[in-house]
Amino acid sequence: MTSVVMPKLADHAVAWPFPQSRRIGSTIYVGMQAPTQQSMLQASQIHDQTHHVFSALVNELEKHGASMKDLAKLHTYYVYEGAGRDVTDYWESMTSVRLQYLADPGPAATALRTKGVRSERALIGIDGVAELEGSRTRIMPEHAWDWSIPTPFSQGWLINDKVYVGGQISADRAGKAVAPGEVGPQTVNTMAYIHSVLKDAGADWDKVLTLKVAYQHGGDQEQATQTLNTILAEVDKLFPTHRPALVAFGVDLLYEGLLLEIDATAVKNDQRQALRPADCQNWADAESGFTPGWLVGTEIYVGGLSAPGAASIEAQTEATMDRVSRVLAAGGGEYSDLVKLNVYVATSDTKDVRKVASILDGFLTAGKTVVSIIHVAGLPWPGQRVQIDGLAVLDQND
Repeated sequence: MTSVVMPKLADHAVAWPFPQSRRIGSTIYVGMQAPTQQSMLQASQIHDQTHHVFSALVNELEKHGASMKDLAKLHTYYVYEGAGRDVTDYWESMTSVRLQYLADPGPAATALRTKGVRSERALIGIDGVAELEGSRTRIMPEHAWDWSIPTPFSQGWLINDKVYVGGQISADRAGKAVAPGEVGPQTVNTMAYIHSVLKDAGADWDKVLTLKVAYQHGGDQEQATQTLNTILAEVDKLFPTHRPALVAFGVDLLYEGLLLEIDATAVKNDQRQALRPADCQNWADAESGFTPGWLVGTEIYVGGLSAPGAASIEAQTEATMDRVSRVLAAGGGEYSDLVKLNVYVATSDTKDVRKVASILDGFLTAGKTVVSIIHVAGLPWPGQRVQIDGLAVLDQND
């Protein structure tokens, strides 16, 4: 079964031509739900905007016969310029609204403080994946960290043979940072929490297909690069041969002293193929040694790709999409197979988002791909302004 829901012109800018959600078989992919221009005229506070985007998420799920209890993975991107305890207070205020919509038990979740979500006055954007059928096991390791307030979030979900790992951080049972300001120890702690989720789901490091690393970026590119390099040096030790696809971008983190948050997707299926196009060794993204993409069954996981040598954001987007196509082709896919794209843009100008969206529209097949575009504090490579990752499904039987 395949179905798609397109945005209404009255609610979304003309420059946003992508579907809001798409169902393939028993899986529902929901693209970025952000406040509309009309709603932002009426709701300038995080409390009201959070109600708006979660109501929109519920509506998208219902259009495909699902509800919040089916939500397996939730991503929340929010905007706040404060520091210290004020950040936690802001997150708790936002989450008090989220709790009104979440099922119990809730999804594996990742919440990141970014520079923007699609439009200038938007304070929050969310997307997610829901699963309607199959075996379903909540993963809550005994020694997991916990949030600063009670929530129904899950550390992970095993659904059929797929493991959704929520964002893991170096924190204690009270949600306070462990080893504050120390990137090496925090990485070790965070990866240990990921491993606990994997083990409780009957998986291990060799089943991990994607790692999404959000690292602290305070505006100093050199310092942020050092932070990321230290993180990846610790991660490297866990993947001596099997290299997952990597997504990495700079953000501000929730708890004071926190330097990273990492989530993951794993599949307990041995039939997999690493996708390495012939010229990928020349790509800046591939220098880290992580795999550009993986083919597992009919799914192609595309890691974070970019082309930072290009002169403009338009040129970088076009060159990056060309690289996406090469990874897809290595797995027997093409643009029309893409069901989800995540686009991270290192810019504070909302006009750049419209430019990127317009260029993507020229590459993507109408109604096929849900898209999330997020403003981030920075990206791994010097001069890099765009990073794109995604998921494709072959044999969609449209």
